[in-house]
Formats: sequence, C-alpha cells, structure tokens
Amino acid sequence: MIYVTQGHEKGIGIEVFLKSFLLLSPAKQSEIIFICNKKSVLSTAKILNLPISCDGKSFDICGFKLSCIFIGDDYQTTLALDKAVELCRANDILVTLPTTKDQVKYKDHFYNGHTEYFRAVYQTEVDMFFKSEDANVLLITDHISLAEVPTALSSELINTKIKLCVDKYKKYFGIIKEVFVAGINPHAGEGGRLGKEELAIQLSPIDGVTIKGPLAADGLLITNKFSHDRLFVYMYHDQGLAPFKSLHKTIGANISLGLPYIRLSVDHGTAFELYGKNVADYMGCYYVLKMAHNISNRISNEESK
Repeated sequence: MIYVTQGHEKGIGIEVFLKSFLLLSPAKQSEIIFICNKKSVLSTAKILNLPISCDGKSFDICGFKLSCIFIGDDYQTTLALDKAVELCRANDILVTLPTTKDQVKYKDHFYNGHTEYFRAVYQTEVDMFFKSEDANVLLITDHISLAEVPTALSSELINTKIKLCVDKYKKYFGIIKEVFVAGINPHAGEGGRLGKEELAIQLSPIDGVTIKGPLAADGLLITNKFSHDRLFVYMYHDQGLAPFKSLHKTIGANISLGLPYIRLSVDHGTAFELYGKNVADYMGCYYVLKMAHNISNRISNEESK
C-alpha cells in the first residue's frame, strides 16, 4: 500500500498531489490511501475547480475514487504523520507532502523536518538520500548548521550511512557499483593544507562496490557523471543539493532510508506564495508517485519469486 500524508494545509502539497493523482491509471490510484484533513482537501479542490464529493471514507474527484483516512484540524502535518507511522508496515511506501518546521512534532518536541521526526520515532539511523532518474546523492549530515558539520562527522558515521544506503538501494532500486565520497574542505583539504578533516576519514570496503574518496567536491561531477549505479556522497546539505537541484529542479525525490518501510517526498517546499493560485508545478509530485509505484512493483515481484 502507498500512504500519502498531506503536509501543510496552506502550502501547495494538496494541490500538487490531487493533480498528480488524476494523471495515474485507476489501477495505480487504487493503491493509494491519502491521510488528510477533509476540510483542507475540499477547500483546495474548490480552488482548483475540481468536482469533488465525499462519502465519509473516500473522495470522488472528477469521477475517480481517492481512498482516505481523515485527521483532525490541529497540527495536520503531525496528525497525518502519526497515523502513517501507526499504519505503515515493512513493504508499504510512505509519501510525505511538504510542510514547515513548526508543524512537525513528536511527544511535544518540534523537529527540523520529516527526517528528524522519523529518527525520533524509530530511534535509529536514517539516511537522507536524493534520487532522480540518473542521480543518487547521499548526505552525511543534513539539517544542522555549517558550523556544526566538522564535529558531527566521523568515519563511523560516514561508513554506516554509506552501507545503509547501498543495502537499501538494492532492495528498492538496484545495484550500486561505485561510490564517490566528497571531502568537506576545498580541494578535499589538499593533503592537510586546507583542513585536516579528510586525513581522519577511513572508508570501509563494501563487497562488490568501488569506493573512492575523499575527493574534491567542486570537480566531482566533472570527472564522474551521475548514473543509476553510482552513489555520490556529500558531507553537508548544500554541498550535495546545490548540484542535484541545479540539474534536476523539482524532478527528484527526497528519500528516507533506514525505516521499517521506505519514505519518499517531493523535492520542494510548501511554496506558500503559490497557495490558492492554482499555478503550482505538480510534475515533481507526479514523479514521486510514479517512483512509489515502481518500488511497489519491484517489492511485489521479489516476493513472488
């Protein structure tokens, strides 16, 4: 089953989801359950001029059935996430729509995003991983300040995250053959002249995988191209996402690896300034929903062997 959580009710999440949902075949639509606030969806559908009705358990949108689980009005992001955590099992897929940091809380503590929420819920390492058709990007640190990055890094953390990503990638997508690890400093420290963090990084081998690094981040994609069987590892958030988003715009997925199931998200934010205008680009969400169905098919095929 594919569960979708609505995200912030005043962002573009519901809009891009409804538009993307209508592009799917009825068979694929039937695999989706939308965890949402009824009033928020009805309000958005009205803005989008979409014919919609509700029978208490599902919406009829333009003649297509959207199965739903309804949540309350306060902190809709958190209510949807809590329900998803309750329902999702090992081979389910969770798709989260964008929200803001002040809407994500667990046990009365607010978190910097979905990834941190899941780390708190499951008390386990969770990789922040980004994927497009040809690109695989893993972040070693994610939502922390740049000043905190050097002390957060360790060989153990780097190796643990790479191993987790390679293992989970095999289940959901295929085989990683090469891993390219960026350094943290300009020119990867240039032998210690521009920083000594790279000298302390010891990369552990993985059977069947070639691992190279630490390498200079600025030239990483000049000598090595993105490919579905290559993983590019970056030490901090903007170091990895600047090239990824520059090349792929919103056509990519933010993926959480390390949960009992896989979580996908669109690679953009709430875009509050576009709410209510019926102009949001929904192709990123459509891409993520297609990816969710591809993963679902892959899991089903593996189970049937």
